[in-house]
Amino acid sequence: MSAHLWEEPKQMLEIDDVALWYALNRLMTNYWADVDHNGGSRAHEFYLPEALFAVGNNRFEGPEKIRAFYARRRQHGTTTTRHLVGNLRVLRDDAGCVRTVGVMSLYRADGRPPFQWTRPPAMVADFEAQCVLGDDRLWRFQSHVLRPIFVGSDLPASISIVFQCFLFM
Repeated sequence: MSAHLWEEPKQMLEIDDVALWYALNRLMTNYWADVDHNGGSRAHEFYLPEALFAVGNNRFEGPEKIRAFYARRRQHGTTTTRHLVGNLRVLRDDAGCVRTVGVMSLYRADGRPPFQWTRPPAMVADFEAQCVLGDDRLWRFQSHVLRPIFVGSDLPASISIVFQCFLFM
């Protein structure tokens, strides 16, 4: 992750910058919507073949390891999650590769909603994602790295997993 997650303000945004921000915001929110509403069953499709998904010290390299992570996560019963993305910034590297940075807050609870007396977020993390525009005109993650800042007592699966389970998948 970069040393600083902010950049000095630049001049007024161009129309292309707004369209780019919108496209990458959709990539990020569609990804987390799949995780929240579909158990991440299509999450691996948001990544390039050589991609990296990392949460803290847990690293999942390639779509098969990412698919295995979400499959294992779905096996742990009914857990309701909401991943909220904020402060999304898009930093242009070149026309086909950009970096997004922001904050992701994770709320989770066992069972089905609605929930009363809920706890604070299970995790608040800074994220950085390298995104690449494919020949099919779809943006995908080359890397998607979450760096937990605040972690509650209700550990999310991405932190509490036993990493060795994925070494031979």
